[in-house]
Amino acid sequence: MAKTLLLTLLLAGACHRDRDAKGPMERAGKGVDTAAEKTGTALEGAAEKTGDALNRAGRATGRAFERAGNKLQGKGQTSSPPTTPSPKD
Repeated sequence: MAKTLLLTLLLAGACHRDRDAKGPMERAGKGVDTAAEKTGTALEGAAEKTGDALNRAGRATGRAFERAGNKLQGKGQTSSPPTTPSPKD
């Protein structure tokens, strides 16, 4: 009888589960949450870098259009402007 009682207590102790232990679905959910958080952080960083690149490209394009406009208007040329011929008498 003592052996049976001892065996029962040992088995009960071995099978005891931690009540606070998370099940497989909870662990999987936590993994999904962690992955989603990391993805969100990475996307925010990528969006910031893309925005910075677009701003730089916009400024460069604006400068290029300004230079082109100045050339079309004859501004900023290093050579002297064309002279008009004097009227003949």
